[in-house]
Amino acid sequence: MFPGTTMLDYIFWMIMGALQVLVILGLMEWLKHYGRKVVWWQVALFYAGFASLCSVVAGGTTLMGEYETIAGWYFIGVLGLPVVICLAIAVRLFIMKKPSDASRSS
Repeated sequence: MFPGTTMLDYIFWMIMGALQVLVILGLMEWLKHYGRKVVWWQVALFYAGFASLCSVVAGGTTLMGEYETIAGWYFIGVLGLPVVICLAIAVRLFIMKKPSDASRSS
């Protein structure tokens, strides 16, 4: 990724891992702030979607770095579109849902 260096690759991937943790923890706190119930499997589902989106972008940009630019864009488009659609459906089902009757009465 960084030709001719020994440490920048490791530092980059450590920062990417830390950012993934911050995004997921930020999502949990954001949901709690707005009064949404956070269930562990929903957070795991969002993390899986976020990690797969990161993997698709990393794979596509790797292809672009190997001078296969058109293949990289196809990779991101073909594999990234279903991931984005699944994440949008998950957001609609779990985050933008209306409160249930049980939570309104209490």
